[in-house]
Amino acid sequence: MSVLGSVLGELDELDGHTLGAVEAAVSKAIAKRGGGAAIHVRKPSWRGGELAPGVNAPQSGQVPLPLLPLTSGGTFSATVSSITYEGKLQKPYRAERLMASTVRTGASATARCVGQIFVGVDLNQAQLQAIDLEALGAPTAFDTRMQLMQAPPGVAISILATLFGGAPTGTDTIALTMFFLGEVVH
Repeated sequence: MSVLGSVLGELDELDGHTLGAVEAAVSKAIAKRGGGAAIHVRKPSWRGGELAPGVNAPQSGQVPLPLLPLTSGGTFSATVSSITYEGKLQKPYRAERLMASTVRTGASATARCVGQIFVGVDLNQAQLQAIDLEALGAPTAFDTRMQLMQAPPGVAISILATLFGGAPTGTDTIALTMFFLGEVVH
């Protein structure tokens, strides 16, 4: 298939060369008969994101950014009461929705997971105060979409997580996993 065929698509077994020739011939015939309009073959809808074959136009899309715990695999215990979660960017990114999930093991694992959100060294909150990560990041939470600062590749988005209400005792634990959904330019 020619480049024209790749750009314009196919029409009933006609490749790009034939399709282009048909378009030119019909347009010429219309012009001879005094018609002012010419036909234009449109590229197929599935090619909307391409400028040319193999050349994608800049687009954005909603993608997850995993936040990896830097301590104890993301598990709070009697000896671990704060954990930093971090996601390192490889493309320009703007985090928009936090998703958080906790698993509590034991009767004393009742504390809430709270934290502060940073993009690079900038606090992305209206006040320097820990916020309830479980409430903000609950999968069932309604209308909790944010727009954090856009960050270039190499910048870390981090959450400094702690427990509010006391650490678990004995062998009880609270496991916290988090990720952001956000816009990436690709």
